Amino acid sequence: MTSDTSLMLLPVVRDKSLTPRQRRPILAIVLHTARLAILVGILLLLRKQHQSYLAAEASRDQKPVTVKVLQEFFPNAVEGGLFDPDRRTQQVLDAANLTLGFVVQTSPQSDGIVGFSGPTNILIAFDNGERIIGLKILWSRDTVEHVALIERDDRFLKSWQSVLWTEAANRTSVDGVSGATLTSLAIAESIGKRLGGNVPSLRFPEDIQLHEITAKFPTATRLAPEPRRPALNRILNAGDLLLGYVFRTSPSADNLVGYQGATDTLVMLDADENVLGIQLRNSFDNEPYVGYVKEEEYFLNLFNDRTLAEVATLNLFEARVEGVSGATMTSMNIADGLVIAAKHAATVVEQTSPASSARMPNNRQIATVIVVMGGLIIGLSRLRKFRIVRLGLLTSVILVLGLLNGDMLSQATLIGWTQNDVPWAIATGLVTVSIAALLIPVFSKTQIYCHQLCPHGAVQQLAMRRLPWQPRIPRWLSRNLLLLPFGLLIWCVIVSMLHLPFSLVDLEPFDAWVYQAAGPVTITIAIVGLATSLFIPMAYCRYGCPTGALLQFIRFNSKSDIWNRTDWLATLLLLLTVALRFTFPTGSLPEFSPVEIDGQLKSLVSEYKSTLQWLTAFSVALFIGSIIAVPWLVARIPTDYFIATGSGQNEFRKQSPTASLQWRILKNVIGVVLLVAGAAMLILPGQGLLTILLGVMLVDFPGKRRLELLIIRRPSIRRVVGWIRRRTGRDELQIPGSSSDSSSE
Repeated sequence: MTSDTSLMLLPVVRDKSLTPRQRRPILAIVLHTARLAILVGILLLLRKQHQSYLAAEASRDQKPVTVKVLQEFFPNAVEGGLFDPDRRTQQVLDAANLTLGFVVQTSPQSDGIVGFSGPTNILIAFDNGERIIGLKILWSRDTVEHVALIERDDRFLKSWQSVLWTEAANRTSVDGVSGATLTSLAIAESIGKRLGGNVPSLRFPEDIQLHEITAKFPTATRLAPEPRRPALNRILNAGDLLLGYVFRTSPSADNLVGYQGATDTLVMLDADENVLGIQLRNSFDNEPYVGYVKEEEYFLNLFNDRTLAEVATLNLFEARVEGVSGATMTSMNIADGLVIAAKHAATVVEQTSPASSARMPNNRQIATVIVVMGGLIIGLSRLRKFRIVRLGLLTSVILVLGLLNGDMLSQATLIGWTQNDVPWAIATGLVTVSIAALLIPVFSKTQIYCHQLCPHGAVQQLAMRRLPWQPRIPRWLSRNLLLLPFGLLIWCVIVSMLHLPFSLVDLEPFDAWVYQAAGPVTITIAIVGLATSLFIPMAYCRYGCPTGALLQFIRFNSKSDIWNRTDWLATLLLLLTVALRFTFPTGSLPEFSPVEIDGQLKSLVSEYKSTLQWLTAFSVALFIGSIIAVPWLVARIPTDYFIATGSGQNEFRKQSPTASLQWRILKNVIGVVLLVAGAAMLILPGQGLLTILLGVMLVDFPGKRRLELLIIRRPSIRRVVGWIRRRTGRDELQIPGSSSDSSSE
């Protein structure tokens, strides 16, 4: 059985037991401010990098077509000619300056047409008779696998060959590529739109059939268009008596994507234009989400008895329209599509987005806010010491924030909001959780989110010490494992700065709480983490959670006046972010073919030949210098340096302040030189770590002694230092926590 205190007392993540020492409040504030500045700097660089990436993508979209690409359709092409400002076409010229034909790009006019997950830019080549010669995919933001299927299927792109401009603009019969239907049909629509055609939806080409409405209108015999409102169809009986109306959301809402695709929905109205019911027709969204919506009668009846005009002006949040549990994105996409299609059916005006209207929090968001407020009150007061109150909070967090709403802070959320914008209106609950998680630790010693509001942490608290046998983690292993979350943070920054094709959701287990949409990686992390917490209290929180590591980093605590190894890692992460920002200013890795890479390397060698020669000479000199200087310096380290109190230095400063200041400046300069040389020798030949140790011993900075001990305690360093001192007749260095012969072999 668990004692009552097991639910009340939580381990302070990455903190050690306090030892009596003199507190330095001013230094704590200064260092804490520096930590926050590091975090803000990284976030600003992430946002700036993403903006540069979007700008680079936009400019890339508008790049002129290269001659190499033009020659795929026009073998005699030597250059691209003038642009036609009206039709936005580009001539293709041969060596005699004669026009061979012209080319057209579907971007940016058709960028709003989304396939499986993004738009695609198609190059269309025409001969002088405005007949299509061929098509080529220039770029695509759609899924790589789907685009590859289309490129491998010659029949799809070649089906436009020899088709006239006017025919292609209004082409309605297109066979999609198996396995990439949504992407291929979106390409077909993009071509039609770019060429100025009035193409209906190719994704949902089936018109409304009579059998689809007979359940509501059993006497209906035919459908007829409404003359004043083309999007509406009149429902008539055998005597041409008006029974009601019917319309569908396609093509008005084809570009609304739920989880991964659009959905066509049928809407039936009575003769007074009141909604009788809706039903899903076809969808490119994922199963089982579509199935969940079809089975949810409550959601399908939400619009009943509303007039067409009311649906057209409906604010979904004010009307408390909530999504289907487990299929929120799919169902809310359907609801948004109904509003958009109703606007077209009612007034035939240009499409407007309901997202621009003011949105009020729904019941789920309100529930999240209430739980967060309760967590703040309990976590910041003595109420947390009462077991029944604590159990009630943990249960509420698991049910509301976890299972019901999935409102959990994660790196995917934080970085996504940093790169784009914070969804204040549509995600009020999650924003409230995030504000509490980020602000409370900055001004207090309480880790409010990890200890009070995280569903995953709540389950671990309930599971803590439930088994009689608890393994003991060696201190050295625990210290190393504590670095793992920070390593994951570094990986998050690298992925985000370079826009690598890796989902940050897969780094953490929080998506597993939305089990209907969870992937195998997040489910595995969740299960393994919770199972491990039965044996090691709060195992995932301590050794696996990058979000917890971030919140612990910004927490103002009793040791904020100490600059520790986590602070050094954060500083290095900031420097890494700066380096990535300036090395890859467009926010992505350059794409080179093997031939281009070889050419780039040869060009760099040729351009920087002199620099490489000097670098070689410098590395040789550095290596020889380290062989001579490093042993000499190591031999002159005082035997008691690592255990001395520094009282002799203080006396020297009091007796000769001027000389002391000059000596400190000189040794810091020498130390910086040694640090730079040591860092270089991590790549170049030489004793890199040993030189860095000597540099650290000479430079003054907070946390210096801890870093010195961290380096000298490495077995490889101690062996080398011990060997040098024995060869020079010096005594072994006295190192705290080790025997006198610890450095011997």
